[in-house]
Amino acid sequence: MLDVRQLWRALHGVPQLLLVQPEQLNYDLAYALAILPLVVAGIVFFLQDALLLFAISFLAGIVCLLALQLGRLTFGLPAWVGFKATHPLVASMLIACYFSPHTPAWIGASMVILFIVIDTVVWPQLRRVMIHPALIVFGILYLIQLPLQIGYTNPFDGHRLDDPLLLWYKLQIVIDPVKLYVGNAPGPIGVTSAAAVLFGVTYLWYTRKVSLGVVVGFLCGVAGVAIAIRSDLGFQLASGPSLFLAGYIAADRRRLLIPERFTFAFGLAAGAATMLLRWYGNGQQAAWQALLLVSATVTVILLVQDVLRRRTKSASRSAPMRTMAVDSAEPPDPHRLWAPVRHPEVRQPVMAASPVSTAYSRGAGSSPIRAYDTQGDPHDVVRQMRSAAARRGPLSRGGQNPIILLAALLIINPIGLWLTWTQRSLNRQTKLLLSAVSVLWYLGVAGFVFALTHR
Repeated sequence: MLDVRQLWRALHGVPQLLLVQPEQLNYDLAYALAILPLVVAGIVFFLQDALLLFAISFLAGIVCLLALQLGRLTFGLPAWVGFKATHPLVASMLIACYFSPHTPAWIGASMVILFIVIDTVVWPQLRRVMIHPALIVFGILYLIQLPLQIGYTNPFDGHRLDDPLLLWYKLQIVIDPVKLYVGNAPGPIGVTSAAAVLFGVTYLWYTRKVSLGVVVGFLCGVAGVAIAIRSDLGFQLASGPSLFLAGYIAADRRRLLIPERFTFAFGLAAGAATMLLRWYGNGQQAAWQALLLVSATVTVILLVQDVLRRRTKSASRSAPMRTMAVDSAEPPDPHRLWAPVRHPEVRQPVMAASPVSTAYSRGAGSSPIRAYDTQGDPHDVVRQMRSAAARRGPLSRGGQNPIILLAALLIINPIGLWLTWTQRSLNRQTKLLLSAVSVLWYLGVAGFVFALTHR
């Protein structure tokens, strides 16, 4: 009877937690609630196709979750694996919302597993990278779907039909913005409804999980270029996939490495680039391409600033001054020369200091071990990360791990090369080997795409 009463009180507290005190929710729970309208809208419009893809993606997320738990129990994964990453079950639904209704099940499961591996294992090791891993996964998905000619379908009759932005580019057809707002239009299974996407983004902003400056800046950038080229403003702003990428992906506060005052400029540049890519016929793919381009530019700027800041600190460190005794011009006092030397009294401290310092105690001038190492954080995961970083384990410095560097080379080649050649712990042969593997990988991918597109 007591358990029933406790459960009833907990259920009574759910509305207050979700609506009155939403800032107490963690990121995974807030994103799960925000994705729920997208999943319902996708199943309503695309029926069996959406239901199958959501189920396959969720099962892939369960497999990844069990694999991570098994890895923690058997291999002892470092504490920062999964830090600030999306929960595997939430990540599976987040990626599945952008699938086409005709996406094969094996491609959907592979993309979910790829995103979880990158986001959980690789991305926490990259300090100054602002590129969301979902943008890279969507790019790989586009390269896979392009030779297979996987397109979109009309929710009414199930026939193949281009997305509304591509129809606007090819045939100059402007679909009613109300139809795009409702969602009964060709597109990805979970984000064709702009109303559902706006509802989820509003809740994420209400829970303080996304940056409003990025979303507003993105809409202003799209609107500004649309007015300049004299296009239909409502039609350009009512794109559900673009709002999904800007609100759910790019505006995630865990991924933003820029101050809040620069978020509007970031979104404005991404929105303007999206509209320009639409003008050249990229359709719904223009949003993630523009966000990836702007994020890569910001990442390069942050890396350059980091290098310059390190050089400035190293140059500002002055060499230790050597002190020398200087004889005074006054004659020495003979009484003081032969006087006995008195030793100062040595006082014992009231409390003896421990000779062993804890992993999370720092001196006044010590530099932080990790970017996420913040003082006063009560979470056990942070304390574990501090102790693991202080022990200098094999993966305590992710940039020096050849596996992490190889993954970065295969995913983002310029940043991966920069990380490889700036590591002093690697010898020249290892750096050349990693660079050669990167070049061969991209040559193989280019040859594969060329063979598929020219057969």
